Amino acid sequence: MANGDPLLQIAYNSGFTALSVFVPILVLLGAFLAVGTNDSVGLTRITLGGTLAGFATCGMHYIGQAGIANYTSVYSIAAVVGSVVISVIATTTALIIFFVLRAAWTNSWWKRVLCAVLLAGGVSGMHWLASVGTQYRYREPNSLMRSSISRDETVIIVIALSFAACAMLLVVAIVAQRRRQQSANRAKQVVLACATFDPEGRLLVTPEGLLPSQKITNSYIERSFDDVFSISHPAFLWVFRASRNWRSLSTMVMGIRRHLSATVGQIDPVDQKDTARSSFDESTNGSEDFSILFRKLFCVAAADLATQISEPLDQLGVLYDEIMNTGTVPMSRKMKIAHSLRPEHGKNGDVELGTIPPAIFGRGQVLFVVRRTNKMDAARLQARGFRFASIQNVSEILARALQVDNAALFARIESMRNYSKSDQIMPAGVHLGYFAIRARISGGWDVLVRREAKNRLPTIQLPIRSLKADHLALLKQLGGLTVANCRKRLQEELASNLHDDLFATPFYDALIALSDQVADPLIHEALLVAETFDVPCRPVIEGDQPGQATLIACHIVVPIHSREQSSWLQYSPLNLFHCQQRVYSNSPHHETFAQQMHGEFTPFVRTRPTSGSSDSFPRLASRRPRLPSRGKGSHGSWWGSLQGLERLENDAVAADTVSEKGLMRDGRSNGIMVRREISVDIRDSRTEQPRLGRDHVGCTGLSSSEVGGESWNFVDRLFAISIEGRAKTW
Repeated sequence: MANGDPLLQIAYNSGFTALSVFVPILVLLGAFLAVGTNDSVGLTRITLGGTLAGFATCGMHYIGQAGIANYTSVYSIAAVVGSVVISVIATTTALIIFFVLRAAWTNSWWKRVLCAVLLAGGVSGMHWLASVGTQYRYREPNSLMRSSISRDETVIIVIALSFAACAMLLVVAIVAQRRRQQSANRAKQVVLACATFDPEGRLLVTPEGLLPSQKITNSYIERSFDDVFSISHPAFLWVFRASRNWRSLSTMVMGIRRHLSATVGQIDPVDQKDTARSSFDESTNGSEDFSILFRKLFCVAAADLATQISEPLDQLGVLYDEIMNTGTVPMSRKMKIAHSLRPEHGKNGDVELGTIPPAIFGRGQVLFVVRRTNKMDAARLQARGFRFASIQNVSEILARALQVDNAALFARIESMRNYSKSDQIMPAGVHLGYFAIRARISGGWDVLVRREAKNRLPTIQLPIRSLKADHLALLKQLGGLTVANCRKRLQEELASNLHDDLFATPFYDALIALSDQVADPLIHEALLVAETFDVPCRPVIEGDQPGQATLIACHIVVPIHSREQSSWLQYSPLNLFHCQQRVYSNSPHHETFAQQMHGEFTPFVRTRPTSGSSDSFPRLASRRPRLPSRGKGSHGSWWGSLQGLERLENDAVAADTVSEKGLMRDGRSNGIMVRREISVDIRDSRTEQPRLGRDHVGCTGLSSSEVGGESWNFVDRLFAISIEGRAKTW
């Protein structure tokens, strides 16, 4: 300007220059807070945010113009109005596009670039129009020139600020890339993730669209090819129950963490499987020791996950009854095996039946804790930086991070959302159920359950509130008959008016309805049990202990190659189904499990290992119930009952002495464990309950006894009846 005359060059006042920097920062912060505090995008908020952002941009320009020390600016009204309009329209449009895309989780990089170009073009256009509509009149230098900034200094400051902004963006990009890499690594680990839903059914995610998660361990150390960590594994059954007892567990987490640090040296001791295995005592079963270690790692991971979302441990949620396999193949090939990751393939089953893909060692697994929040808790989580998003908007992001099929993940999250609604407990009343069990080649048993509620058998509710004496007499007559013969006999007797229509007719209709729902011809061969069973049901008053519904059951052991014929049914591990009957809200079994849990962890929490100890993993010795020999008058069916209990507890891995089997109550006094030895007396079922009139029930002598500190439930009794009946046919 003016041939480089230094007196005629534009000089800026340092105070106004600094003000032009910080004023738009504060105003734009308010604008973005007004628009982006949550995922809801409203016209009022967008308009307010866009107007504030436009005024901030114009204010930055004109504050800078006011800071010119040696010139007086003369503005054209039309240019000022036009620059404001351009700025407001450009910023509002960019905000609408950006936040709408963000709310829909479709803001890919090229869409962000489009928003940036639109915003930069609007700001640049505003500056050009404002500059064209401005006249500059020279004025004599004054005292303000002493504190003014020269043109060269202004350029240097602008360049420095630009580089600082780029450096900040680079740091943000590096952090985001590091988080994506961590997510990719966790796809090959055993991870505990949090699936929290708000009242509208939206999923809690991080700003990156991922689930809050913590690593449990690099992988579960298997003892053999059959020892696959799945929902039938004793370690999973333990953590499944522990997630319903967070309050009792929370008092021991710090001690467990200290014990892990002292004995292992780090929270994750299995970076190298061979090294970890070599640390175990070769004279014992390494799987037993790692089962204990895995439980402790799970407890620590759960506590860390609760800290990550800033929630108490007892508000973390309950463990979902499925495990998702992740990271089994490279991302480019995941679509080729999408069928192997369907929700029903998450359990240990028969490869020839197609119930599970072949085991792939080194794959990752995700355990989910599921929870549904109220509006207040959802707002608090959003204030902490988390977001609630529709499942369809984030499923693709999650699928890429977990390296699984998007459709399979979407179905799994939908199932978890339904799982979080309630206990899915049976309603009170009288029900007719179908107890079908199937042996697994890998060991253990499966039971046919509802797909949407795996804690319930296929049942039909009868339109009566309770059973009377004549109803029980009819069941006694029909006991031992197949379903087909029961229907035929009831049809004949109803035609002859031999029974009360208030029970016989509804019971006959229920047999037909149950056969139709199961849609399997094998149900016609199932045997009706003469006795009835008490099953946990929905309490009369919310918050009370579960009530007791009455179950009339027909049982069968189906061939190992049979498949479910109905889309609303599936086979689930029998020991998981058995465990689910003890985890309902306010169940008295929680107290028993809490005692067992304290009995397991008290030696670890209170004992300080010595540096020279050769055994880094103290072991728990479980004691089996001592069974007396057959006394006088005992019935030969005791073998089936005992085998039923033994095989039910050994469903996943035989001889796991730290599983739910053998957990004991403890009496604690200054760290001394007192274990109670239990003797189980097995008697003739006919002498225990003569009203049954059946000698093949074979398990009622154990129904009131305690095994491992907990009494038998209807699952144990039905299993023993089924096994004994099967043994007689052999």
